[in-house]
Amino acid sequence: KLRESLSQISPENWATSEHLHRVLKEGMRLNPVALSIRETGRDILTSKNELIPKGSLCVMHQLMLFRDPNVFSDPNVFAPSRWEEPTREMMSSFHPFSLGKQNCVGQSLARAEVYGIVARVCSEFELSVGEEGIVDHTLTRKAVGARLRARKVCRELGLDGATRNT
Repeated sequence: KLRESLSQISPENWATSEHLHRVLKEGMRLNPVALSIRETGRDILTSKNELIPKGSLCVMHQLMLFRDPNVFSDPNVFAPSRWEEPTREMMSSFHPFSLGKQNCVGQSLARAEVYGIVARVCSEFELSVGEEGIVDHTLTRKAVGARLRARKVCRELGLDGATRNT
């Protein structure tokens, strides 16, 4: 579906593709890039009436939040369509680059790079999984030993300037 939607627009407009945005959002939801480590600025009382004192270091892997079944239906399923009409809870739970003054300083560059690279790769290649690999959770969540196979997709330029896959 992504390749098809990208073929309908010119490459310089790929970053505006809503389908691309949904696919990348869902990919970041299922595979967050980092842990969130924060120092509490004040005493916090949890919903279970437990005290987290000011100055405590709190670690939360976004995977727990991004796969919360109370927020995301079928949380372990890759479903970009869930972002067509996201709920308020989904939007307030999804912050892959963190929030506040300690958010990721490189998020604008990261977004620009990932939109361009993923759009180009997906428009020019058909990908399939060669080897699944194993999931490693050391600092970031990544597949170790995973292998993708790529097959070049032929493209032709339409009269409207958009590319068509053949």
